[in-house]
Amino acid sequence: MFKKFSKLISVHSQLTLIISIIIVIIFSPYYWESKFANYFHFLFLTLILLSSILTLNKSRVKSKSFGKIGYIIIVLSLLNAITANIHLDLVNRIIFVFFFVYVAFNLLIGIIKSRDVDSQVIFSAVAAFLLFGFIGAILAAVINFFVPNAFSLNSTYSSQFHQYLYFSFVTITTTGYGDILPITPLARTLAIFLALFGQLYLTVIIGVLIGKYLSSSKQIS
Repeated sequence: MFKKFSKLISVHSQLTLIISIIIVIIFSPYYWESKFANYFHFLFLTLILLSSILTLNKSRVKSKSFGKIGYIIIVLSLLNAITANIHLDLVNRIIFVFFFVYVAFNLLIGIIKSRDVDSQVIFSAVAAFLLFGFIGAILAAVINFFVPNAFSLNSTYSSQFHQYLYFSFVTITTTGYGDILPITPLARTLAIFLALFGQLYLTVIIGVLIGKYLSSSKQIS
């Protein structure tokens, strides 16, 4: 049973990654007031990391060795959950960013190299977009560490990280409600790049997917 389940997750690693990120987005506001908040956060981040590692393992690009870094991050995340050390948390977040950027670009390379537009390609496109939104949230947290009050966060809201997630995805989709504002120049620079990326990503990826779909349709006919 367990082997079948693990094989299913491995085959559909992109979908697993999507579900893992959505789970964090949904549940992260609700466990921060718990005394086990750090452990819940570790658990959900580990789900995303394991899904990312599985994605790298089945990648067409030779990146299986890079996936081992994901396991190192899991260990660092566990140490951070136990010690609640802010400096270890900062280092962990920075490593997170580099690792997730690599995973996201790996997914994009897989999309570009694919010949047909199948479910895995669609899931890869969605997973990469969600990963970049997640990366934006982590970068916002790093900026706020070095420059306190870089964002106009709601002080009564228990989950600060969920506010970063909210800000990142609202910006990357150019929704822009304006309830969380970038205050400092560095925070505003991040907002600019997130907004630009959101527009360019959708334009380019949709163009690539449509082009591949039309090309494969012509070959079939």
